This record gives sequence, C-alpha cells and structure tokens, in this order.
Amino acid sequence: MKKCYGFLMLFSFLSQLTFSQPKKEKTFEEIRKKYEMKTIDDISAMPDVRIFIRKAKDESNFSKLIQGYRDGRQFDLPHKINYADSAIAASIKYGTKDDISNDYLSKGIIYYFYHKNYKLALDQYLKAYEFSKRSDDQYLHHKVIYHLGVVKLHLGYYEEAQEHFDECVAYYGKKTEAKLHFNEKFNRKKAYLNSLHQLTVTCRYLKNYKKSDSLSQLGYDLTLKDDDFALEHSYFLKCRGISKFIKKDYSGAEADLESSLPVIVQRNDFAWASVVYYYLGKINEAQNDADKAILYYTKIDSIFEVHAFVLPEVYKSYNFLIEHYKDKDVKRQLYYTNQLLKADSLLTTNYAYLSSKLHRDFDRRSLVEEKERLEQVSKKKTVYAQFLAGLVLLVLIILVVRYRKDRKIKKQYLLLQKKLAEQSIAKGDLVIEEAPEYSIRKTFLTDEMARKITEKLKKFEDEHQFRKKGLTQHSTAVKLGTNSHYLSIYINENKGMNFNRYIAELRINYITNLLNTNNKYLHYTIEALAEECGIAARQNFSSLFYEINGIRPTDYIRNRKKELGLS
Repeated sequence: MKKCYGFLMLFSFLSQLTFSQPKKEKTFEEIRKKYEMKTIDDISAMPDVRIFIRKAKDESNFSKLIQGYRDGRQFDLPHKINYADSAIAASIKYGTKDDISNDYLSKGIIYYFYHKNYKLALDQYLKAYEFSKRSDDQYLHHKVIYHLGVVKLHLGYYEEAQEHFDECVAYYGKKTEAKLHFNEKFNRKKAYLNSLHQLTVTCRYLKNYKKSDSLSQLGYDLTLKDDDFALEHSYFLKCRGISKFIKKDYSGAEADLESSLPVIVQRNDFAWASVVYYYLGKINEAQNDADKAILYYTKIDSIFEVHAFVLPEVYKSYNFLIEHYKDKDVKRQLYYTNQLLKADSLLTTNYAYLSSKLHRDFDRRSLVEEKERLEQVSKKKTVYAQFLAGLVLLVLIILVVRYRKDRKIKKQYLLLQKKLAEQSIAKGDLVIEEAPEYSIRKTFLTDEMARKITEKLKKFEDEHQFRKKGLTQHSTAVKLGTNSHYLSIYINENKGMNFNRYIAELRINYITNLLNTNNKYLHYTIEALAEECGIAARQNFSSLFYEINGIRPTDYIRNRKKELGLS
C-alpha cells in the first residue's frame, strides 16, 4: 500500500513538473512550415496563416506581416482581394518599392486569373511596372513584363506580346550556378513554363505554327510526369491538341484535349477550359457529330452565363448553335442569338482592338435583324422599336464623339499655330528656348566651357546636324569637341531637358516649321516626314509629334491643308 502511495506521489510530482513548464512559442518558420507546401487555394492552411499574422502584429514584425497577408492571399479563395489590399497597404507603409510592385502585381493576377477582368488587371500591372522599372530584382521585373504580355495577348497586340514573352523565356530559361532555395527554383521553373506556354499561344495566333508546335512539344516534355507542374503540363497538352486539330489529326487532337481538361477544370481556369471545349466542338463538327459538338458549345455558354466571360477565340460557337436550331427550335435560336449579342457587347468593351476583326467575320447588323425576325415569331415586337431607338442613340453618340474629337483637334491645331507664330525664329527653324535659371544647381560648368558648348551647339542647330539618324549623346559630344558628361550637364541646365528629349524637340520643331511654311511637305507621307527630320520609325515620329505638339501629324496636315484650301 505504501509502495502504491509512493508511486502516486512521484507521478503527481513529475506531472506537475512537466505540465508547469511554459509552453515554448513556435517561431515564424515553424508556423509557416505547416502550410507553405500546400496547394494554392487550400483553405485548410488558413488557421495557421491567421496565427502567423497575429504573431507578426503582436511583435510588430512588419516584414512578416507583409508575408502573412501574402500567404492569406494565396490560400483564402473567397477573400483573396481583401488580403491583396492588406498586403499592398502594409508594403506601402513598411516595405520597399519591390514589395509594393510585387503586391500590385499579385492583385492584378487575381483580377486576371480568378475574375477574368482584364481592365482591372491591367491597372494593377501598370502600377507594378512603375515600381519595378528601376528595380535590381530582375525576376520581379520580368514577372511584371510577363503579365503585361498576357494582357496584350488578350487585347490582340500579338507582336508586342511576343516580344514580352521572348524576353521572359530568355530570362527565366537562363541556367544559374547560384544555390537557390527549393521555392526559388520552383518559382523560376514555373515562370519559365508559363512564359513558354504564352509564347506558344502567341505564335499560333500569329500563324507561326512551326514555332508554336516546337514550343508546345518542349513544354510537354519538360512537364511530363511532374506533379508539381500538372497544370502547366495540361496547358501544353491543350496546345498540342489544337495543333493536331489544325493539321486535321482529329483523333489525336481529341485525345490530347480531353487529357488536358481535368486539371484545368479542377483549377477553375474557365478561360482555357472554354478554349478546350471549343476545339472539341470543332472536332465533332468536322466529323459531322452535331449532337456532341452542341454538348461542348453549351459548356462554353454555361461559362458565359456564370462568369460573364467569353474569349474571342470561342466566339463562333454561337454561330453553330444558332444555325443548328434555325427553323427547328425558335426559342433556342432566339436564346443563342441574344447570347451572341451579349457576348459581342462584352467583347467590344473588353477587346476594343479585336472588335474590328470580329465584325469582319460576323455581321452584327444581320444578326440583330435575325433577332428581330425571331422576336416577331415569338410575339416580342416591342424589341424592334427598342433596337431602332438604340441604333439611333448609338449613331448620335458616334456623331457627338466625332464632333468633340474634331473640336479638340481643331483647338490643338489653333494653339499650335499660335505657338508657331509667337516662337522666335532663326534661319527658318524653331529654336528651343534656354531654360530659366534654376535656383540651385547640383553641377556647374565653368563659364569658358559653357561658352564653347553654347557656340558649337548653336552651329549644330543652325546647320540642322540633328537630322542625322542614329545620333547619340556620345557621338554628338565628340562632334562638339567635348564629352558626354559636360554635354549632358549643359543641356540639362540650359535647355531644361535631357539629351534625347532635346534632339526629339529639335527634330519635331524643325519638321513642324517646314509643314507650316512650305506647302510641299504637306503632301509628304508620314514616313517621308520622319526621314526628313532624322527619326527612323513612323510610329516613333507620330508619338513624338503628338507628345510635343499636342496633335497627331495627320490631323495637323489635314487642318493645315483645309486652312490653305489645298484639300
């Protein structure tokens, strides 16, 4: 009995000793280790994420607080935007420019990937770009460039998008000898594969099928049997399937496209899912299986109904549905006609650049007329009057917009003419006025240096040496008998601008004066005018002319001809 009592006392003492020890608090690394390898949008990570954020707040550890909000943004699907906003606010208050850029970018990705709202996504990407322009973090800078490329691809600027993706593939594809953390290696490979996928799609849109096929096969091989990149593998499978469809290998195309679907659907990437459905529908169209084609095309309509989202690539699926139900089922025909009109309005809003291409392929007016006919059959005659009223309103809006635009151009033209009349003129050219004295200058030139550069720069302007193509600050400095540094200081202090802006203004002022004083130049092409003043590219010339004069060269020429009675 005594032995039993002694054992109980010992057990009680040891229990008190054990349980009275203060519980050791987990470190940030220990908390984060519990969830950092979980799949994106895995809500089960959030209890630990909230512990992480609470600890960061309690300890005023602001770098960890930013990280905590980012983790919330990654795993909490219903509240992604809230966590994104919190991360941005914390980065602005406590973080670096790179932090701010990163968090604006991530918010844009949410708008792009989850909401398919390209306008809001682009706004965030542009903010991210502003903060990343002078960043030493090239990984982040290229990440921003990649996402800008994605938006440009959707808006139809294929050549510009290709330049972005080429740059990203080259950067992320570089082999590095540095020892990277597992997460860094993973993120770098993911960025490379996503850039490769977007470049594949871009090349297909540009009808460079050989390059597109090569890239999709490379991506397929790199992701084969790699569970970490299952989604990327599905993207390349999709690309391969579309390529096989183009080559009329329908069985091979169907196999690849169907294999790509499960992961894409699981990740709720309804944009690419709709593309897969479209091509599966096209395959069955080609094989004369209308019922199966309709099955896939109605899935695209379901996505449009739920998410108010449709891609230009899948737009024509509605044409097939309308034609299929024509004279068979008026109610369905009318429904899909209305859906097509809704889709058209959405695309015109979100894809302004592509709308002209779409309307070349499909006559909206004839569709509206068909809609009216169907509504008459369905005893919905009032819609005809509504349509006419809308058409009249649309015409009025177009006329008002055009009138206001013409008034604005005319106003800019008159302002420029007034400016030209008031400008001091030397040897027939518009002179760039000396900049007013700055109250404080960071760098000074000696009076002798300034005098020599002034004389030589005046000769440079008077002899129109700025018209020579390919001018650089270095080559100009050599020609003037000075060096780039002194020339840069002089132009900044005395002209109030940098070298490139100075040359641009000389060239544009020169050609503007010619257009204003010599009628023959009013008949030159834009390319010829650019050549005349030493600017290599038409687009660059037009942009600089607008930036400096506030009016496009074509608008200026049109108004000048009209004023002179030459049009």
